[in-house]
Amino acid sequence: MQSERPNASSWILHHYPQSPVAQKIRFLLSLCDRPWWSVEIPRIPPKPLLMPLTANYRRTPVLQIGADVYCDSQNIACALAESGCAEAVFGGQAPGRVLAFAAWVEQTLFALSVRVVITEALETAPPEFVQDRGDLYFGPGWSAESLRKDQPTVALELHGQLAQLESMLATSPFLGGDRANLADAAAGSVVWFLAGRWSQGDACLAAFPRLLAMVAELEANNLPACGELSGEEALMIASQAQSESPMQLSAWAQALEYRLGSQVAVRPAGDSSDPDVIGQLRALTDQRISLDHWDPRVGDVVVHLPLPGYRVWSR
Repeated sequence: MQSERPNASSWILHHYPQSPVAQKIRFLLSLCDRPWWSVEIPRIPPKPLLMPLTANYRRTPVLQIGADVYCDSQNIACALAESGCAEAVFGGQAPGRVLAFAAWVEQTLFALSVRVVITEALETAPPEFVQDRGDLYFGPGWSAESLRKDQPTVALELHGQLAQLESMLATSPFLGGDRANLADAAAGSVVWFLAGRWSQGDACLAAFPRLLAMVAELEANNLPACGELSGEEALMIASQAQSESPMQLSAWAQALEYRLGSQVAVRPAGDSSDPDVIGQLRALTDQRISLDHWDPRVGDVVVHLPLPGYRVWSR
């Protein structure tokens, strides 16, 4: 049943159904058990109804709460925790421990999974999609020949990493104990991705019954979106809202001569085709970068990115 129309405090997820990273957040939203709204976005750029919100951030998913726009799944998880769902996000565990484990899943398991899936899709997926994802995940100079050559050893390593997850479930139904949290959502999204997008996924995962049982439990508690929004509707909500995000600068950022209100560029660390996210520095802490951004379609918004895994340059 669809609830009343969304407002400035509603959770709005910009995503597309096939995205494994978006599936991580969809699992997490189900754990939070609070209404959320869905905006489906294109799988590859251009994304004309998303970029006005994100100051050029192009990855999926993005969480919008009024005029506050949260990019990167780890950062979205923290935003959900800050919105009153810390127990659901971290499952009673130390937040840093859960975030670190989820980061390991993303940097190791997810990276291997993307590689085997894209390698297999080289001949079947649309060329523009393959090129976009290759540039995004493998950096400049990647080649189809190299991916094909490495496929057996990458698949072997992936199986070994999944075996570690399986061993962690020997004494509890979830990775953090008796309650699911972000770590389970992260690992579960990788299993979901492999099972649905890799021809050898089921054969690979058959050796891990506890892991499959954990994911089945997450799926059984799925909380679908309470309604669908168009990109235009989401932009209108942002234009009518106002961020109350505080202006703050850590002592270490001050020591490094970052200044509030100065123009900065932010992008993921490492090689990728991501464009710079550019805005005026509103906040810089040990965990988050917040940028003031203006666009004629939405007015003033604040774009939030995580500091871990990202780089910030003064312009």
